[in-house]
Amino acid sequence: MISYPRLRPRWGLIDCAVILVLIFVYSILFGLYGYPLVNRVLLLFPTIGSFEAAFLITAGFLQSILIILLVIISVLLRKAPLAAIGLRRCSWNGLFVYGIGGGIAVLFLVAVVMSLIISFFPQPPQPQPIAELILNAQDWRQVVLLLLLVSVLAPVSEEMFFRGFIYPVLRFRFGIVGGIVISACLFGAMHLDLVRFLPLALGGACLTLFCEKSASIYPAMIAHSMWNTVMTLLALFFNLVL
Repeated sequence: MISYPRLRPRWGLIDCAVILVLIFVYSILFGLYGYPLVNRVLLLFPTIGSFEAAFLITAGFLQSILIILLVIISVLLRKAPLAAIGLRRCSWNGLFVYGIGGGIAVLFLVAVVMSLIISFFPQPPQPQPIAELILNAQDWRQVVLLLLLVSVLAPVSEEMFFRGFIYPVLRFRFGIVGGIVISACLFGAMHLDLVRFLPLALGGACLTLFCEKSASIYPAMIAHSMWNTVMTLLALFFNLVL
């Protein structure tokens, strides 16, 4: 039986574009009208610390949940099973090789490429806002919330969208290589960070390859989570030591 991601998806490029537009609309609307909600979150969880931290955490949590819901709703409206986006069983060997082993490999690849890119700059580029928050966190509960965002919600939502929803469409239209390249470039571009575009795109290509090899999205989720988690913990460790 033909399985994900080789199965012809029942959705298409228009469905992918609609979700992308809705994500950007959400970002604009939250930036304009999200301040009362952020203030409420800050009142409920004062240990978050600053308004900036509360804003990024709230925006990140809501965006991840929104992406997950949009993907699931789109798939169900097309009367496709959730297995069509890769939410299907994977062998333990696949989870270990492509999930854990793949996560370590992606982390190493991204770190090496990013180091090479940084070497061309007279000054190291500024860290991403979420990374800066983690480095400057003053309370362990704030660190836990940020880790929950970057280690769980972000990997799950991004894998469901980029590797589960977009890649099967691109693969069907442009083949394996074309699908991997285009989805990886889109993954890198969506982070809105020109300096980190190449390492993020390479990481995204590896995650897509894990889906292709395992016929499941779970290894990519695990690898993505490991990538984010280990980088975050290493940054925290070196920040404390130095």
